[in-house]
Amino acid sequence: MKKLIIVPDGWKCKLNECPPGFFVYDNQLCFKTEYDEVYCSSGETFCVDNPEVQRVVEEWVEEGG
Repeated sequence: MKKLIIVPDGWKCKLNECPPGFFVYDNQLCFKTEYDEVYCSSGETFCVDNPEVQRVVEEWVEEGG
């Protein structure tokens, strides 16, 4: 069985400096598009003005055997 783990990627940065992809803010997994559109975990538009965020990447781990 595979398990998805979300791990930090680099240092925290301001949202406007964060490259497109997934990031964490206030215990929520959010997403920034290449067009600077930003969505929170519920799929709604992210409405916080340039907070500090943590970029993350996915890591798949094989569990058990």
